[in-house]
Amino acid sequence: MLTEMSLESRVIDEIDRLKPDLIKQIQEMVRIPSENPPGDEVQVSEYLASALESLGFKVQLVESKPKRVNTLGVIEGTGKGGNLLWNGHMDTVPVGNLDNWTVEPFSGEVKEGRVYGRGSGDMKGAIVSAMIAAKALGNTGIELGGDLHLHGVADEEFFGRYGTKYLCEKGYVKGIDAAIVGEASTREGRVMARPAVRGRTLLKLHVKGISAHSSRPEHGVNAVLKMSKLLIAVNETEFSFPSHGLLPDPTIAPGTTIKGGTKDNIIPEDCEAICDVRTVPGMSPDKVLQDVEAILKKLHAEDPEMQATVTSPLSKPPSEIPITHSLYQSAADATQRVMGYKLEPLGASGSNDTSYLTNIAKIPAMAFGPGGGNAHAPDEWTDIETQLNFSKIYALMMMDICGVKQ
Repeated sequence: MLTEMSLESRVIDEIDRLKPDLIKQIQEMVRIPSENPPGDEVQVSEYLASALESLGFKVQLVESKPKRVNTLGVIEGTGKGGNLLWNGHMDTVPVGNLDNWTVEPFSGEVKEGRVYGRGSGDMKGAIVSAMIAAKALGNTGIELGGDLHLHGVADEEFFGRYGTKYLCEKGYVKGIDAAIVGEASTREGRVMARPAVRGRTLLKLHVKGISAHSSRPEHGVNAVLKMSKLLIAVNETEFSFPSHGLLPDPTIAPGTTIKGGTKDNIIPEDCEAICDVRTVPGMSPDKVLQDVEAILKKLHAEDPEMQATVTSPLSKPPSEIPITHSLYQSAADATQRVMGYKLEPLGASGSNDTSYLTNIAKIPAMAFGPGGGNAHAPDEWTDIETQLNFSKIYALMMMDICGVKQ
């Protein structure tokens, strides 16, 4: 009978052998555009479904809305082990201005140990790392005790309404004991983990003015000018929040989008703006609204012409598991074996789909993945060796959490 260590060694050696497959699959996924907006995961979900089926996964495609497709794969275990979910999103942010790219954004170009292209690091590369881990387990004849789920989801780049949030609300993640969300958790090439992530709340500000001929501005109330005053005040606010030992303090980005005015010679009677608030555990959307409503009340008292309201159209809560949790400990053990150093927690600024898994589905979830560089920016890339190392770490975690049939 093979020992546990010899099994691990065989899996790691097999992943090294699969390096060309890893590169090829990252390139293939990058070459399938899945920008959000507009939001269309049909082609990339079909690619992923075919790839998972070739590895022995049972696959289900879940269309939450026309063209918003999630790919759900599962390899059923022998029934004696934990059930693990690996979750990663297939959508990407838009390419933006092509003039700012030095590589073709959907080329999957390889140079200097990196794969370039939109979605390479955020986060199609991570999906491939998870698939290569599963492929190595299969190639070495390892049968898992628990079920291994791999989900490629839609819409993470815009609150996950048609992806992980939908799957959690509709019961597609029942029976899962722990979840890895393969979002970036590296810093300066070092493997780290994100047991806590910030939440995200959008605020919609609306200012009501009075229209008038632009040659007689004193006859109107300029909603855009009032909004400018409001945004400056919001930018200077200090939220009430509990301190967090790992995550950055809450932030607000006022006026990430703004819309106002009807015509160049009309004093604008309406103005709307969006503010992006990043929250920490212990903060709620209602409390964020209350803090901003207090600002509106103060401004109105100082300037009765300031007629403004605030609502929250979208929100996702913060997420957290303790570093003593078995999921984090499994990642720590696998990282030590593969990388040779201790896993440390990373307090990053962004948010991700762990929010829905921990808060809606009540599944312990942690962000843990290879990432890359220039995410949401031109010339996005991912490092091939880092992708390969995460394949090894994921494979060991799958063996640990799901168990191995002896």
